[in-house]
Amino acid sequence: MKALILSVAYSLIAILGFTDNQIWVQVKMPSNNYSGEKFTVEITVNKLDLKHFAEFSQKLPKGFTAIEKESGSAEFSFSNQELKFVWLRLPREPKFTISFDLITDKNTTGTFNMQGLFTYIFKNQRGTAYSNSQVINIYKKGEGYNFNKELRSSNISFPPTDPNIVQCLRVKPFYSANDKSLIVKLLVSRGTIMSAAKIEENIPDGYKAEVINSKGASFAQEDKKVLFVWANLPLEKNFEVIYKLKANKINPQLPIIEGDFNYLDGSQLFVKKIIEIDNDRQENKNINTKDIKEFFLEQN
Repeated sequence: MKALILSVAYSLIAILGFTDNQIWVQVKMPSNNYSGEKFTVEITVNKLDLKHFAEFSQKLPKGFTAIEKESGSAEFSFSNQELKFVWLRLPREPKFTISFDLITDKNTTGTFNMQGLFTYIFKNQRGTAYSNSQVINIYKKGEGYNFNKELRSSNISFPPTDPNIVQCLRVKPFYSANDKSLIVKLLVSRGTIMSAAKIEENIPDGYKAEVINSKGASFAQEDKKVLFVWANLPLEKNFEVIYKLKANKINPQLPIIEGDFNYLDGSQLFVKKIIEIDNDRQENKNINTKDIKEFFLEQN
């Protein structure tokens, strides 16, 4: 049964463009950084058999400066807050990675959303592929923050005030005496999207995940990843996906979870960070570090 679920999951992931069946661009960068400090952005391009002219470009917010790192035989430039990698001839490999460094001004702070565009020529036709959208929080130097803590805001609501908004929220995990587990609840708002989608959660070491409510998605755990995959999202515009975490070894790591909600809009792939929110409902009291350690030591 597990093999069947994994087979279905991999098939649907392929639909989402995570295997080599279409041209795509994936960007990796940190979620948080300090102003005035440098960090690296990695871009993986799945170009298939494209050979000739191509360009990757990205507009940067004011206060950001791009520095060439690994160009993959491209000509790099940065001008008027726009960086470009230009190839007269692409690398031979069907998939390759380039990178650049970003540094922010000392006075630059805030939350910034960035997305790049890969433009190419195929059979004398111009094609485009957008990268996944990335959000980064820039903090003042000396201001404390936790890299594992996602953005929290009193303006976030479920369902969202705008019915067209696509978002995925994670309620801060809480302990359930009935399940003897940590409960992870995800609140999904699909907006107008009805296509294929995937939730991917990175869980800490020492836990086994079990599904409670998948809302029709295929569910699987691969090592420290929890996957929910839909061929088509549910008809409900706003719904809950729930799973539980059980310890499978003594004193596991604390349940700091990071994840993404991936979906197709037409032929374009979008990736949204799952935002964790505090849960203020009395019946689902949030547990603290001491509660977690004592509970798991008792169970093991």
